Amino acid sequence: MIPVLMDQLHHPDPVGVDLALFRTRLYRFSGDHRHYVLAEVLEERFVEGRIPSQAALGYVSANLNSIRNTGEPLAFDPAVAAVEGIDTNAELRARRPFMPSRTEAPVRPDQIVCVLGAPRSGTSHLHNLLARTRRFAYFTTVTCWAWPARNLGVPQRRLFEAMSDDVLHVDNKATRIIPGLVMPYEAEDVYARAVPTYRHRKGHAYDILPATISDERLLRCAIDAHTREFNRRRFLTKSPFNAFRIRQLEHLFGSAMRYVHIDRSQEQVSSSLARNRFVFHHDGRELSPGQAYDLFTSAIHTEAPHERTRMVTLEDLRNAPGQTIAELLAWLHERF
Repeated sequence: MIPVLMDQLHHPDPVGVDLALFRTRLYRFSGDHRHYVLAEVLEERFVEGRIPSQAALGYVSANLNSIRNTGEPLAFDPAVAAVEGIDTNAELRARRPFMPSRTEAPVRPDQIVCVLGAPRSGTSHLHNLLARTRRFAYFTTVTCWAWPARNLGVPQRRLFEAMSDDVLHVDNKATRIIPGLVMPYEAEDVYARAVPTYRHRKGHAYDILPATISDERLLRCAIDAHTREFNRRRFLTKSPFNAFRIRQLEHLFGSAMRYVHIDRSQEQVSSSLARNRFVFHHDGRELSPGQAYDLFTSAIHTEAPHERTRMVTLEDLRNAPGQTIAELLAWLHERF
């Protein structure tokens, strides 16, 4: 399977791309667990070589278009599951053991390392490199808020730690949409429910709102499930939106928090935001790409505790990745 995955890095299958997007988008924008089951089974079968029916592919495409245009998926259609021979009730029962316990208290990691930065500043690349050291647990592209670590144990999937370094030289936009390949991920389906800080309009358009703690247990249980699955007591996480959640993370995890801020020039970030059609609204107005950069970075500078924050630049990471990561690990170890 690994050679096939490596080939997909450079020649992704369009059907596979849609199935991977379908699953991750439904985790984030649908509250119907039957949607998740349908998406997971379709993708897992695809990795085995079983192509979904035209009816199912049409439903996948229609949902992706709906999310792009309205911010919401279509209602779950049981007829699609029936055509594919998927018993959603049986699949949901099989996932119950992977749902967080309502009685067992989640364990806080010994250290939580949060990668911060404006969107398109290199947060994903830094996150990948730190995760590659195998010193941290982390959320992944198969993390689901409802059954956090269940998909990590599915035989059809391979963690990027088992792949060659080629996986680090492909844009993260591509590695996240390859069925069967498990990459480090921001898991906004978890964060947006646990500590909401935006309203999703459509596509890459967001209203930035004051962050609030909505479901503390959801986040704690998701982190605990991954530290247990990886058997690592330090947790690594990243999301550009976490720039606005620092106060809440401090409240929840306190002195266990460490922050690594990766910075990229405003000009480069602005160009990338415009090219990738990111649009942010704040205080009732649409921000220019430069204003969006300022909003994210000023939040980091204002809220991240200086004594527990380290800054690197994307230029450092590109020119001397080994040295940059080694210095970060040494700094984190000192404080660990």
